[in-house]
Amino acid sequence: MHHGQRQSDYRQIGRAAWLVACVVAFVVLLTSHAFAQPRPGPRPGPRTTDDAQPGPRTGPRTGPRVGPRTSDNNANELAGKPIPKELLQPVEPWEPWNPLGASGDGVYERIPSVHRSLPREVVPVPDRWRIGWPAWDRYGRMSPDDPVLMNKDVGDSPYTQGHFLNPYDRNLLKADYPLTQTPGGDDIFLNINVISDTVFNYRKLPTPSGVSATNSNAFDIFGDGKQRFVTQSVFLPIEVFQGYTAFRPVDWLVRVTPAYNYNYIDLQESNNVNIDVRKDDERRDEFATLQEAFFEYHLGDTSHNFDIAALRVGRQLLVTDFRGFIYNDVSDGLRLFGNLASNRIQYNVAYFWRPDKDTNSELTEFNWRDQQIFVANLYVQDFVWLGYTTQFSFHWNHDQSDEEYDNNGFLVVPELSGDVRSRDIDTYYLGWTGDGHIGRININHAFYYVFGEDEHNPLAGREVDVSAFMGAVEVSIDYDWFRPKLHFIYASGDDDPEDGTATGFDGIYDNPFFAGGPGSFYQGQSFRLFGVALHSTRSFFNDLAATKVEGQANHVNPGTILVGGGFDAELTPKWRASLNINSIWFAETEPLELFLAQRDIDNHVGWEINLSTQYRPFLNNNVILTAGGSVFFPGDGYDQIYEGDTALYQGFIALTLTY
Repeated sequence: MHHGQRQSDYRQIGRAAWLVACVVAFVVLLTSHAFAQPRPGPRPGPRTTDDAQPGPRTGPRTGPRVGPRTSDNNANELAGKPIPKELLQPVEPWEPWNPLGASGDGVYERIPSVHRSLPREVVPVPDRWRIGWPAWDRYGRMSPDDPVLMNKDVGDSPYTQGHFLNPYDRNLLKADYPLTQTPGGDDIFLNINVISDTVFNYRKLPTPSGVSATNSNAFDIFGDGKQRFVTQSVFLPIEVFQGYTAFRPVDWLVRVTPAYNYNYIDLQESNNVNIDVRKDDERRDEFATLQEAFFEYHLGDTSHNFDIAALRVGRQLLVTDFRGFIYNDVSDGLRLFGNLASNRIQYNVAYFWRPDKDTNSELTEFNWRDQQIFVANLYVQDFVWLGYTTQFSFHWNHDQSDEEYDNNGFLVVPELSGDVRSRDIDTYYLGWTGDGHIGRININHAFYYVFGEDEHNPLAGREVDVSAFMGAVEVSIDYDWFRPKLHFIYASGDDDPEDGTATGFDGIYDNPFFAGGPGSFYQGQSFRLFGVALHSTRSFFNDLAATKVEGQANHVNPGTILVGGGFDAELTPKWRASLNINSIWFAETEPLELFLAQRDIDNHVGWEINLSTQYRPFLNNNVILTAGGSVFFPGDGYDQIYEGDTALYQGFIALTLTY
């Protein structure tokens, strides 16, 4: 046999032996796994501390572990000391246990229960949210030196189990724990809020005597203006959303907000709560609706810094500038929004169909009015100065509302300010606003120019071209807890209401927080005047329109000038206050003179002082008590219109409860 042939045979024999050895090893491995004694449950995570000892394990562990499991942290403490008898008792390794807070029932079925004085093992958990917190022995009360105390729940630990009614601890109902987890790993959360608003208001307003004055000896057009008003609203916002929300917005979100309102008003004059004089001077009304209902979808990230683009479809709230001078309402529509440049830039593009409003509660109804609104705005933070944000915006108001009566029987479209005829309005608003601080000076400002056309303005009695503007500014400076401020509004008026150009400024659905906001008498109350409002509730603009809630904008109006000042004060961490003194003027009086057929009306409407306080007894927003009052002192212009120089006033108290 040749030497080469022998080497070839040896190689074949070697390969065969290697193949047989591999087959034998594989069979042994399978056999060892098949006949190995199973453990009493899945091992809770990787080995730690004393499990990580070198060398092979001498056999499978059976039954529960007895005795304490030591680690580097407590090995020295237990060294050389007898083990307490209490610690030698076996610990049931698989008993039901729930993490802290209200995490949902049945979530934890097989989490090991380890004595709280012993180090916690690494255990498998359903998701990262239910890891829980370790026991915290702040004062050493559970030292192994005292096994009696150690076995009692006497440790000082801030981690409590909580309850589903407690919104402060970790709660399944407050989106602290997920409802479920999707296969992709994104969790689905539930967030439920309950908001209750209770408001009582006692006031004196110019109130028309109506068809028949309550006092038979009264001959004045405006009678006793004392009124009592109570309203109770309950909102139930419910959100279901998916996604990790610690660093970026949700992947998708569904939000619905059922709402209910009960209101009561008591006047001293008839024919004001309803067109039917037989309804007397009281009204009780209630209304339920779906105030919000929208779906939000995360379209995608636009940068590595979690700048995003998202789409929101449905009934939703949108405030289109910092203070709500033009549009602040809940409407049905589409909204595309997002941010850029590491959230330095934010933008909105929205198209809305405005729904009708319930007259007495002002909540949103299910039927639409023929009015569409388009909004596009852009916010830029740290614009020129650090801490100052500027905004540029565009609004389009396309209002083709037909004839409409409110729920109390009064005509609101078209308004009763002149030639009563249905009309279309197409107006466009260009705006520049800002909010923030420049150095130590806090500043908020707004400037808007509106143009377009009104097909048939009732006061002008003809088609008019709209060209009007407004400006507002508030400056303040902080001195620790005290902030003095000055504010100013100018909304242009129409100095020739019949010339075919409407130069009076009016918003779409304004509700600004300015010069006292809800605490201001002039903004908080409406001055009625022969079927229209000199100005509507929650608006500073003197527009001679029907109502801001259900009527149309009117750009043939006297305009508004407001000059004032005051201060905000953080009196205590729980109590804050705001005081404002305002003087109100008509920019032009010609529209009033035409409407009332009255000459030489003075520009000064009057001045007011308003004070409001807010108290938060628990240093949070779950319980807020707001109270205040304001007094309005009529000027010559008011006296000439309403034939009265008696001071008007309001006092209010409101309680807001939030879960």
